[in-house]
Amino acid sequence: MASIHKDPRGKSPYWYCAYTLPNGKRAFKSTKKTERTKALEFCLVLERGSKMATAGNLTETRAKQLISEIVERAGGEPLVFRSCREFCQEWIESKATAKKADGTLIRYRKVIDDFLTHLGDKRANLSIASISPRDVQSFRDREVKVGKSEQTANLSLKTIRGVFISAHRQGLITTNPALAVDIFPTEQQQRDCFTNAQIKKLLAVAEEEWKTMILLGYYLGARLGDCSRMQWSNVDFTNKVIRYTPQKTKKGKELVTPMMPELENHLLSLPSSDKADAFLCPNLAGKTTGGNCGLSFTFKRLMETAGIIEEQSQKKPGEGRRFNPLGFHSLRHSFVSELANADVAAEVRQKISGHKSERVHDRYTHLETETKRRAMEKMRGITEKQ
Repeated sequence: MASIHKDPRGKSPYWYCAYTLPNGKRAFKSTKKTERTKALEFCLVLERGSKMATAGNLTETRAKQLISEIVERAGGEPLVFRSCREFCQEWIESKATAKKADGTLIRYRKVIDDFLTHLGDKRANLSIASISPRDVQSFRDREVKVGKSEQTANLSLKTIRGVFISAHRQGLITTNPALAVDIFPTEQQQRDCFTNAQIKKLLAVAEEEWKTMILLGYYLGARLGDCSRMQWSNVDFTNKVIRYTPQKTKKGKELVTPMMPELENHLLSLPSSDKADAFLCPNLAGKTTGGNCGLSFTFKRLMETAGIIEEQSQKKPGEGRRFNPLGFHSLRHSFVSELANADVAAEVRQKISGHKSERVHDRYTHLETETKRRAMEKMRGITEKQ
């Protein structure tokens, strides 16, 4: 039975606890308490934990409760232990509170869900401190095995690193297990631009809504998801501009882009809607961009129908999917490149496309719509090119 005693050497003011360890040996530990009542409470908790361990009933959850009880009896606040699942969910919520872009949050949630699924219920419900580098590395490797590129696997790893960096800052873990896992060495892969002939081929085989998507992508430099969610309220025929907020933009900065005549004529030819919040492409608006049924995959099939050859980078067996230099995002590259080829200044191109720049700041540069319009008048229409 546990008991408390004064230091037999008379050198310490604290009470000592004598109790039996799971291996049968007696232990003599300082309680760091000068009050006899509190020292006895502390000692009884230690003995209870030892007996549970001897009987094989000391689970991780019960051990956490005992440690928290010891700290609380010592006069501190009860300890709060968070499982990996709980902390990951808190981390996602913190990113949403920080107003991360919707697209970024969707990617974060997908990575976290996949990581927790990979861990399985048992390990996911353990303490965040129980996750090992092996858990993270096996998840990174699994990303490639299921067909994702090494570059995508690296992005997933960086997201998991971010979760554990936050846990480390909060003192929940002593080391970050994800930092012990290396990223895959990959070369930076770049999108190509569509030629004018390729864009004409795409428009020739595309159905009406995809024609709208292609023209929006080319004449606005808009991303796939932004094009699919474009509404009639974004179109201002009076001032001949399109106003929209890119989903990727963190601070919700609106872009105002002059409408090229070819895009304007196409939009005017579409069936009008009495509802301002109606989508320009209602059948495509509710679809995701990724996956085998997503917009990206559908556009790939459209390129195949148009007879556009995709030059794919070579890959070795087991290295994940190939990177396609041509995709819907190539329309954005074509848009910016066409402006550059027309000698439009880099500063103006960045304003039109909404790209970030470390050298040009909003408070020093103020470009009006007419300035953008004069710049874009240098851009040739698809039907004007030979």
